[in-house]
Amino acid sequence: MALTGLAIYKNLPKTNCGDCNFPTCMAFAMQLAAKKASLDQCPHVSEEAKAVLAEASAPPMRLVKIGKNGNGLEVGQETVLFRHQEKFHHPAGIAVRLKDSLTDEELNKEIEEINSLKFMRVGEE
Repeated sequence: MALTGLAIYKNLPKTNCGDCNFPTCMAFAMQLAAKKASLDQCPHVSEEAKAVLAEASAPPMRLVKIGKNGNGLEVGQETVLFRHQEKFHHPAGIAVRLKDSLTDEELNKEIEEINSLKFMRVGEE
């Protein structure tokens, strides 16, 4: 879940020094919440605060890789619950189940049908 500017501000040093190129720590926190600034722009933030903010802003689900050699699928590590909030970085996977008792002819027919499937995702095929 995204952090609010106020939640981020509570972990900043509150010096209002301007070293981060923002006039106040609150302005910097608001830019961090909007993802328009990076935490490493503040030279005075403590390591403890960095750890707290990194943990709080981490995606709720770790990245899971399925498959190998370039034929895999990655799921998880999304930072939003709904596509309209930002975007999903890993499109949903589609699985196909085939019986192992199919003859070669039936299997080839199933594969042809699977390969001819087309899916529309937000105007993309």
